Amino acid sequence: MQEDQLEIAIALSDYAHQVIRQNFQKVIDQEKAVFKDKDPEALHQMRVGMRRLRTAMRVFSNVVILPDGISEAIGKIAKGLGKTRDLDVLQKVMSERYQSILTKAEQPKFEKVMQHLGKQRSHSFVKLKQILKGDRYQNCKLLIQDWLVHPDYTTMGSVSVSEILPDLLLPLICQLFLHSGWLVGTTMQSGRLSLIPLENTEELNYQLRRFGDELHDLRKQIKGVRYQAEFFDTFYEDEYKQRIDEFRNMQEVLGQLQDNTFLSDFLRALFTVDLAQVLPTIDQIIQQDTQIFWQKWQPFQEHYLSLDFRKSLRSLLTTPTA
Repeated sequence: MQEDQLEIAIALSDYAHQVIRQNFQKVIDQEKAVFKDKDPEALHQMRVGMRRLRTAMRVFSNVVILPDGISEAIGKIAKGLGKTRDLDVLQKVMSERYQSILTKAEQPKFEKVMQHLGKQRSHSFVKLKQILKGDRYQNCKLLIQDWLVHPDYTTMGSVSVSEILPDLLLPLICQLFLHSGWLVGTTMQSGRLSLIPLENTEELNYQLRRFGDELHDLRKQIKGVRYQAEFFDTFYEDEYKQRIDEFRNMQEVLGQLQDNTFLSDFLRALFTVDLAQVLPTIDQIIQQDTQIFWQKWQPFQEHYLSLDFRKSLRSLLTTPTA
C-alpha cells in the first residue's frame, strides 16, 4: 500500500496526536531563543506555534480528551507573546520603512517615538519572561507532555480520517463565510450586495474607522482556517493547496492594515495631537497604504462573497483524495 493510502486510513486519534505533538514541539523548540532575545523571529515562531496548537485542539475537540482549561490557558499565553511581538513589528516598520524618508524637522520626534518604543518593548519583554516562567505556562507544558505520553480519546478517535475529514473542515469554513468582516466596505441596494467603489475614498475610510475591529477579527479567523487547512493538506489535490495560499495572502493583506492601525493608534496616543502635525510623512504614507489596502483586498472580498465560489469550496472539502 502506498504512503498516501496509509495516511488517509490513519485513525483520527493517531492523526490528532501527531498534529498536537508536532505543534507543541515547535513551541518548545523556540524557548531558549526567546529567552536570549537576540532574534525576534523566535518569538514570532513561538507565538505561531501556540496559535497552531490551539487550533489543533479546537479542530480535534470531538476526538481528544484534554485537561480542562488547557485551550484557554494557551490562548492567554499566546496573547502575552503577541503584545511583545506587536512591538517588535512596530520597531521594524519604523526603522526600516520610515526613518530614511523623514524630514529633518521630523527626526527629533521620530527619536522620541523610538525611545518610547524601546522602553515599552523592554517592559513588555520583562512581563513575557514572567509569563514563560510562571505557573500557567509551566503547568500547561506539563499537562500537554503528560497527555502526549498517556493520551485520552473519545470513541470518535477510532474512526479513520478518510471517513470524517469533511466534517472536521467544514465547520470553521462555514463560520468564516458567516463573518461580518466580509461586509466591511460594501453597500446593500435593492437587496443586492455591492462593493463600495475605490474612488469613494471618504466612505471606505469611514468604514475602516467604524468597522476596523471586524476586519482584524476576520484576519484571526482566516488564520485559524489556514492552520486547520494546513493540517490536512496531504489529503487533497492542488486546488486545495491554492486555497491555502489564498488564505495566507488574505491574512497578509489584513495584517498590513492592522500594522498601520496599530502604528496610528500608538503615535496618536504618544503625541495626543493630529499625526499630520508632528509626523506628516508617516501620516501621508498611512493614508496611501489605506488606498493600497482596498485595491488588494477588494478582489479577495468579491471572491469570497460569491455564492458560486462558496459552493465550490464546500464541494472541494467534501472530496479528499481517495
